[in-house]
Amino acid sequence: MGKMVYATIIEALFARFPFLEQRYLEEGSYIFGLAHLCYSFIFVPYIREVIENKDILVIECVCDFLEDMAICEDELVSELLVVSVLETILSERALIKELKKYLKTETMGWLLYLEKAYGWET
Repeated sequence: MGKMVYATIIEALFARFPFLEQRYLEEGSYIFGLAHLCYSFIFVPYIREVIENKDILVIECVCDFLEDMAICEDELVSELLVVSVLETILSERALIKELKKYLKTETMGWLLYLEKAYGWET
């Protein structure tokens, strides 16, 4: 996959997970072009599904994508990861516990930072 940039971050999501585009279209025009809404309302529920289904290969693919966001040079992309993905699921402790088994270095760093900031001791 090419370099991630905020201007095309919705397209990057669909490039990696093409079936999510249909969910995006079904959600309605109010989220079109709005990355934070797209990731909160489309990608986060998908993350919950993959963790619930326990399909390790898919979980790893999701975590690879999260890591690509975390290491991206475009700060708006890592901000999107933190605000609209990680903060959104932070209070879902069972989900976080399972997700932590697969997170890569930079994503884990952001998650641990948020846990500390919000008082979730691990």
